[in-house]
Amino acid sequence: KIFAFFKGQRIRRTAKIKGPAIVLSNHTSFYDFIYTTAAVYPKRVSYMAAGKMFYDPLLGFFLRMARAFPKCLFQSDPVATLNVFRILRRKGIVSIFPEGQISPIGVTQPISMAIAKLLKKAKVDVYVVRHRGAYFVNPPWSKKNFPGRIITDVEPVLTAERLAALTDAEIHEAVVGCLTFNVSEFNAENRFKYRLNDIANLESVLYRCPRCGHEHLKNDGKNLLCTACGNTLAYDRFGRVGGLRIDDMYHAQEATMRARI
Repeated sequence: KIFAFFKGQRIRRTAKIKGPAIVLSNHTSFYDFIYTTAAVYPKRVSYMAAGKMFYDPLLGFFLRMARAFPKCLFQSDPVATLNVFRILRRKGIVSIFPEGQISPIGVTQPISMAIAKLLKKAKVDVYVVRHRGAYFVNPPWSKKNFPGRIITDVEPVLTAERLAALTDAEIHEAVVGCLTFNVSEFNAENRFKYRLNDIANLESVLYRCPRCGHEHLKNDGKNLLCTACGNTLAYDRFGRVGGLRIDDMYHAQEATMRARI
């Protein structure tokens, strides 16, 4: 929790989480598990984590120490589901990132209907721990830190009684509604500043020049450079590139590729 505080996290709670419960979080950085742990403290949580991470000797050790359990990616995993129910029967708290992967641009990824079915069967209170700004502090395209403000909200979403009365589709709608988030839109309103650092590898996410359409940007650590027209796109303290939002640039790339296909 101290580590998260000095990275810029500030927590706003409207509910105290008591087990058994399921905590849902959005996923925009590799440090989200730290920010979620800090938000739920002094209660402890058990994380549903990607199975591949347990094969890393160092990371796997800490995951097991933190009482995490593996989940196969992009497919049903009955063993992981059973582990969820075992923890809940012991009045534990399970943390799940329903997107299943980190967003490359800080915008919520599609959420599977499977989470609604799991919540319906679990029959426990559901909370959201939503992180806003974590993408700019620990962007998934970099191993560098860009310290700045992270706002974490802890809120109730659905009670066990309410879950019993809702359909899977209604539960899914509630989950999507509480997790939907766009970090560029958030900071366009709040204008939090983040410390600058080396932006190497951002060109793997944003590769198309918005001026001429050339699809091979270079990176000098501070700017994305177009070798075709000479356009220089500086990364600023608001998380913009050449004054443009990351999500807008990414969606423009996506539209171009869709049209080409």
